[in-house]
Amino acid sequence: MGLFGKAEAESVDVLGRALRCEVCHHTKFWRQTANLHGAVSAFFDVEWLTGRKATCIICERCGYIHWFMPVQEA
Repeated sequence: MGLFGKAEAESVDVLGRALRCEVCHHTKFWRQTANLHGAVSAFFDVEWLTGRKATCIICERCGYIHWFMPVQEA
């Protein structure tokens, strides 16, 4: 079992195009979800209440993290 419970890193498409790492141009990534915290919620230790999350795409080769926020429809 590999990083984040996956057997192996995977290719990722963003808006129909294959993602390449901004640093090393590698094309295999691990996917992880991260909670987004604000200063006030961190101070009161209630970060879990905010519910805001981002998708992190982590390069298999260099570890660079590409952050993606959910897109809100207008």
